[in-house]
Amino acid sequence: MSILIEDKELYGENAQEWLRRWDAGNVVWTIEMGGLGPGYEQCIAILTAEILRIYLNKQYDFKKAEKDDLEIARIREERDKLLFEIPEVARLGVTGAEHGAACCIAGHLYRRGPIAVMNDPEVKDRHIQISKNFP
Repeated sequence: MSILIEDKELYGENAQEWLRRWDAGNVVWTIEMGGLGPGYEQCIAILTAEILRIYLNKQYDFKKAEKDDLEIARIREERDKLLFEIPEVARLGVTGAEHGAACCIAGHLYRRGPIAVMNDPEVKDRHIQISKNFP
């Protein structure tokens, strides 16, 4: 897949850029995961950003880990421990569905990058813009 300049401007070149935009309070593109309204999607977006931050800080090698069930379990356990120690996350009252949706998006952003995620034909009708500065 060739990367278009427009895609870099819209989505961010990589996961680090996506997270920088989120942290700065800018609008980021993501995928609607629940269809239950803006509050539900905001919760997923907050979780996505924090999970992505953990992945980037830890630099997990998911290709290697996916071949080892114990390693994937260790990563998930470590991720969730770190995630729910964040006061903002702990206050959200996250459902299992929101957690799962955020893990899915964060994993794809981390492994594939926002351009590939947003250009995936399976999600072309579910693009939304969101910001940490919820109205």
